Amino acid sequence: MTTEETAAWVIRMQAGEDNAFDVLFAAYQQQAVRTAALICGDASMAEDITQEAFVTCMLQISSLRNPYRFPAWFFQILTRCAWKYAKKANKLVPSEALSAHQTDGLPPVFDHYPSEKRAMYESLYRAIDGLGRKQRTTVILYYFNDFSVKEIAQITSSLEATVKSRLFAAKKQLQQVLAAEEVREKGALVYEKR
Repeated sequence: MTTEETAAWVIRMQAGEDNAFDVLFAAYQQQAVRTAALICGDASMAEDITQEAFVTCMLQISSLRNPYRFPAWFFQILTRCAWKYAKKANKLVPSEALSAHQTDGLPPVFDHYPSEKRAMYESLYRAIDGLGRKQRTTVILYYFNDFSVKEIAQITSSLEATVKSRLFAAKKQLQQVLAAEEVREKGALVYEKR
């Protein structure tokens, strides 16, 4: 859905048109679930996060003054819901279960990726999952959702310089983790050949 189409549906939703919410939900639901799953690391929790974000969106849509800003506004709501759920889950789940979860592979939102590339995606997912909450969110919004630095700053209530710094630090950490994993895999292959 284009920015203009989205803005038009937001205006219709604000005017009380019944099916406008359904159209926006259909347009953003899949992307929202994927984003929530990546932020919190739990695909089943992502459904609840997405539902809560859409309910909040529906209740607060009249407060959105610029309908063209809807994607950033909605993903700000989604991000905050995901952070809240992840924080609550971390308090409730023993640390052994969290570390076991982080090595379980990809969440179901990645099922559509080709099987020959799944190992690469799994490595990348584990590396992203190892980032801190704010760095992980910044990487997900930038690379998986194509938001600009300015939009991410709005979504995360941060300065643009902070977003750039998080992206830089996250890329550096991801490169180190993935390079170390590649070295381990090559070492395992050499050992297997002996």
